[in-house]
Amino acid sequence: MSLQSRKAVPPAVGGGEAAGRPRRPWAARSAAVGIVALSLLLVPTGAVHADARPLPCPVRLQTPDDSLASVSALWSGAGRTCVADALERVRGQAVAAMALTTLGTPYSWGGGDTHGPTVGFCDQDNGYLDGVCQADHTVGFDCSGLALYSWYQATGGAVSLPHYSVRQRDSGRHLETDELIPGDLLFFAEPGGPIHHVGIYLGGGAMIHAEHTGTVVRVLNDVFHDPFWGPRFVGATRPAP
Repeated sequence: MSLQSRKAVPPAVGGGEAAGRPRRPWAARSAAVGIVALSLLLVPTGAVHADARPLPCPVRLQTPDDSLASVSALWSGAGRTCVADALERVRGQAVAAMALTTLGTPYSWGGGDTHGPTVGFCDQDNGYLDGVCQADHTVGFDCSGLALYSWYQATGGAVSLPHYSVRQRDSGRHLETDELIPGDLLFFAEPGGPIHHVGIYLGGGAMIHAEHTGTVVRVLNDVFHDPFWGPRFVGATRPAP
């Protein structure tokens, strides 16, 4: 397994519109994700867990039909912090919900863009399985490709992350583990080495990630106590628009 830092993706490596890859099935998934995320904010279901830290607000959004703009207008001063926190949670739940729509998608080194999975590529060290290049004919995501896709689609393009886990680390506010909410990005490295992997936090200690060639996008429960990934966790980030 090779998990080195994500290298820059060369242009048009068989994964753009020219390759004839259908985008509609992936784009269509984003239509209901906002409503799903608002529902999850109240009653988390499936693999997305409730965050343990209570929302510091006197009221909460009641239905997916509530207007966030109207809610925002009710608050001033400390209330603005409440609204900002609520909006972060809604956005994060949308990111987690979008990521979960990709479960089972193959890993492909260099794969994934803002519209969905793409064909990847092999470099000197990555994209191979048993010595044979797999990425150049596999439509899928790598770890940072999954993160950028989920955040772009869930925010309607407001957050456009680089396809490079090291740079994604500095795409927003750095977090302590007790600050995590679904949608936050988790980063991993070898001791003393550069960041080489990123996953999306789901809450309850779980994350979803694209791990390495030969695997598919999957949920890892209790990531912080996982014998492999736990010791390699180096920090978390909440991307900002």
